[in-house]
Amino acid sequence: MPDHSRGLQRVAWTRAARAVLWPLAVGSLLHLAVRSATGTASDLAILWRSGASLAAGGPLYDPGLEFIYPPLAGWLVAPLGLLPFRGAVLVVVVVGLAATVAATVLLLRLVGVRATSPVLPGVLLVLAHSRPLIGLLDQGNVDTVLLLAESGIIALLLARRDLAAGALLGAACAVKPTLAPVVLALVLLGRGRALLAAAVSGGVLTAVGLLTVPDRATFFTGVLPLLAGGNRTELAPFNRSLHGAAVELGLPPALDLALRAAAFGLACWVAWRRRSGPEAPVEVVPLLVLGTLLASSFSWANYSIYLLPLLVTAARRGSLVCAWPAWAGVYLFATDDAWHVEGLTGLPDTLLRLLPLGGWLLLLGACTVAAHSTRTAAPGRHPVPESDRDRAGARTARTPSRTNAPRAGVEDVSVGDPRG
Repeated sequence: MPDHSRGLQRVAWTRAARAVLWPLAVGSLLHLAVRSATGTASDLAILWRSGASLAAGGPLYDPGLEFIYPPLAGWLVAPLGLLPFRGAVLVVVVVGLAATVAATVLLLRLVGVRATSPVLPGVLLVLAHSRPLIGLLDQGNVDTVLLLAESGIIALLLARRDLAAGALLGAACAVKPTLAPVVLALVLLGRGRALLAAAVSGGVLTAVGLLTVPDRATFFTGVLPLLAGGNRTELAPFNRSLHGAAVELGLPPALDLALRAAAFGLACWVAWRRRSGPEAPVEVVPLLVLGTLLASSFSWANYSIYLLPLLVTAARRGSLVCAWPAWAGVYLFATDDAWHVEGLTGLPDTLLRLLPLGGWLLLLGACTVAAHSTRTAAPGRHPVPESDRDRAGARTARTPSRTNAPRAGVEDVSVGDPRG
């Protein structure tokens, strides 16, 4: 088939894919927004009550310690406390959905996928039916906004705007320290200026929150010990970290600690192997978040949303997630299927509830295998699998370079550089 005909065929397929995927994606997102805006918004109810109390001059932290965010977060949700609860739910759902779409567009752009590509509506369609996004919007959570912050930090690091990236990271951690693993990513990437900016902005904003909240001492005497101990006991069945699995399965504490250390160490090793590529922040940041989800004392399944930057790298050659085991893991933690069998109890029921953890482990295992089979890239070059490198060298050895072809009167048998 002539190249011109192939080009026309590709254009036709692209147009057809966009015509199919965009209505499905927009309809699914709108349906999710309506369903979430009329739902219970259980997490937002906690934020709304604490924000209303703080706005009225009362304490931020309730006696039952349901509000477990840093003090600065109280001032950010205080305006929501001035609205009727249903109005606050609508605002949070719309903002959260907009943040998710913006983060998706930005991340795809970072890996070379344009907004005109059918890949964008395809990713949005999958997200609209994914467990993490459905859960976050239904509960009125703010992690969707932090996903946009994570994407912004990665974009700024890629653009070498380290001070801005660090300042944004510090601000995000002062609101909710879920992105704290990115601090270690800055160390692995050798971004000292970003690390300093994160420490300054995070420290200043945390101090502002502590100095302006009347019951600041509760954060140190109640909230931090609660989080260090794995959150409230009644939430244990929802803990998807290795620690949560160890508690559910009755594993010895020493084995629990060893498994957590091994998982986090493995994630750090993979991140170290990928620290030098031109798109290193897109991989290193979510890899360390993945390691933290596994090793933390408490992890929600919905925190899988923070792995989106790693998953979109599938569009790039040499990605860690181009093998089927990685996406089998994605299915386990991203599917909205209940995986619940009525009347099932005991170990089988526990294992079904721990499927998101299994997905995280499978994804980390796939990334580890892929990282082991690739050489660490030199700065400014994308890592190429050794098998691909060998095939490329063999092809080049058979085909002399045009630029180095023999010229009249000169014998030259050199071949081109296999790296191109």
